[in-house]
Amino acid sequence: MSNYNEELLCYILGSCRELVIRFDEKGCINYANDSTLKLTGYEADELRDTYIGEHFTDVFCMKEGKVSLADEYEEGKIIETVLYRKNKTCFPVELNVINISNEERELFLCVALDVTLYKDSLQKNKEIMQMAKDSMKARDEFVANVTHELRTPVNGIKGHADLLMEDERDIQKLGYLKMIHNCCITMEGIINNILDFSKLESGKFQIEEAPFSFRELMEQQQALFTTLAAGKGLKFSLNIAPNVPNQLIGDSLRITQVLNNLVSNAVKFTEQGHIGIEVVKNAQLDGEVELFFVVADTGIGLSEEDKDKIFNSFTQADASITRRFGGTGLGLSITKDLVQLMNGNIWVEGEVGKGSTFSFTIRLKTVEEEAEQEEEPANIVWKNLELRREKQTEQMPEYVFGTALNELEIRRNFEKVNIAMDMQCWQKAETSMDILKQLLSGGSDELRKQTFRMAMAVRKANYEKFREEAAVVREIMTRDWYEINPDQAAKTEE
Repeated sequence: MSNYNEELLCYILGSCRELVIRFDEKGCINYANDSTLKLTGYEADELRDTYIGEHFTDVFCMKEGKVSLADEYEEGKIIETVLYRKNKTCFPVELNVINISNEERELFLCVALDVTLYKDSLQKNKEIMQMAKDSMKARDEFVANVTHELRTPVNGIKGHADLLMEDERDIQKLGYLKMIHNCCITMEGIINNILDFSKLESGKFQIEEAPFSFRELMEQQQALFTTLAAGKGLKFSLNIAPNVPNQLIGDSLRITQVLNNLVSNAVKFTEQGHIGIEVVKNAQLDGEVELFFVVADTGIGLSEEDKDKIFNSFTQADASITRRFGGTGLGLSITKDLVQLMNGNIWVEGEVGKGSTFSFTIRLKTVEEEAEQEEEPANIVWKNLELRREKQTEQMPEYVFGTALNELEIRRNFEKVNIAMDMQCWQKAETSMDILKQLLSGGSDELRKQTFRMAMAVRKANYEKFREEAAVVREIMTRDWYEINPDQAAKTEE
């Protein structure tokens, strides 16, 4: 190699941040760059002609008078080892050995990277992770102990209040006892939310799978929610699509918890009007069914900004809500986590002063017998149409969906709703809407879902929203009509 090339190579290697050491076939070092000298504490003359294996112990060995890598290492692959300083201390490096031999000489390069900071960072991260785990464990134990300790006095107070209410005849004192009883129920809800939140955070929350009757479950919830809504003078309605399977496998307790959270919130934030639940089947395939739930109210509603943060932990739509209505801000966060654990998603729609609509999906396993009966997605299921029409015929024989008379009555009631809303006769609008909903109930699940949205717009006295939803309903209704009456569709095209 010419002197010029030698000097150029030394200049380039000298400016590298990596540690570069060159040695010959005997393992004798003949060059080390500035980074190597700086980190090891050697002078260039001190390091020259020393054996490479003295600085990287256990990496090199002599075979037949020539330096070689130890058996466990391969040339061209990164080696994790340590480099010894002049003072016999060492630091971790990642080493790569490169053969740069030519016809004149047999030479090798050691290129090493100081990974001290990286290793220290890994160790610190490991320690931080362990501290976080220990902290979470201590927190979980604390939450479990505190919630247990709180439950005992709350249950005691509630039990004694119940006993006193049985014998109390003084109306004023009875009112005080009911207040104590209600406060205990509120406290129980807060304790349960904190415990559930802690379990969800730590990943210890488990979704159970057990067979249950979906309609029995919803009937129980309907009785509870009707009473809850009536306590504030509100109406409650439940509508389940006919093709929703009854025998399902899943965590019925957590489904109840999700609905309880959403309906309780709806009741809390609604002063007058209506709260409704609609359940339809989105799809059914391979022994699973996806159910779509809609929980709508005519309450205080939500702004666009509130929609983005409402599912966050310890967050409510407005700080004033906590002062006015109470609560920890955990209910919807827990609801979202539970829905996701059941392989679903949750959404919210609403406007300030015009109510809110929470929609969510969950997936449940179906019992084999029912799974065999229904195979197609809900949007295109016409397999059981005749059964639904027979059921509808028993109630309204002359108005079966798909008949000319049915279509005529639908148009008439659309006009009645429009006129009633124009005149702000909300009670008449709701009455006509109830008839319209029944007339449309024999259509597809997509039509039923959209009809429910339209009905909620009427209940919220939102005329603009009603017109938007009604346009979509008419479009789906026409498509369903042609599915049932292909001959009529052909005539129309002609």
